[in-house]
Amino acid sequence: MVISLNLALAGLRLGLKNRQVGEKWVYDDYSYLCKGLKSTKKSKNRLYGK
Repeated sequence: MVISLNLALAGLRLGLKNRQVGEKWVYDDYSYLCKGLKSTKKSKNRLYGK
């Protein structure tokens, strides 16, 4: 559920930034997406004691 939400928010952010600054969004938003996925993984590890 959390991963789906992160992906949806990242997609919205990509769309908004793409309209604002053309093609300059690529690196910025993929790094944002990766950070979201990493933090989700850390949360799951704490939850399941890994």
